[in-house]
Amino acid sequence: MTALSGKELGELAAALAERGAQLREEIRAKVGEAAEAVLSADHQWSDASLAAAETDIEFAEASRDIAELAAVRLAEARIDEGSYGVCVSCGVQIPLARLQAQPAAARCVACQEKIERKSGTVVA
Repeated sequence: MTALSGKELGELAAALAERGAQLREEIRAKVGEAAEAVLSADHQWSDASLAAAETDIEFAEASRDIAELAAVRLAEARIDEGSYGVCVSCGVQIPLARLQAQPAAARCVACQEKIERKSGTVVA
């Protein structure tokens, strides 16, 4: 189903695996830093307040990374099933340049733009 060469698919699979490993490490670090900020804060209001703010930021960043990791895992699943590189919305081939820039892309640019316009958000 995919029009990617074996070499291209291998390179994209390697990029996905590398990004997945990087995201898992970043998630572990951010969650650990958030916990450390809370545990190390003094009992003074200002320290606790600062720790809470830092924790919120760390958890927001970890949440973003978790969403990206989920997209990476879905892309790896599409590779396994042979549908990687095909838009999940319209079924057209996703251009290689898009996949190289965003290996976890599940949609062609046109379908992705439609989703972003409808939701008012930027989605990978």
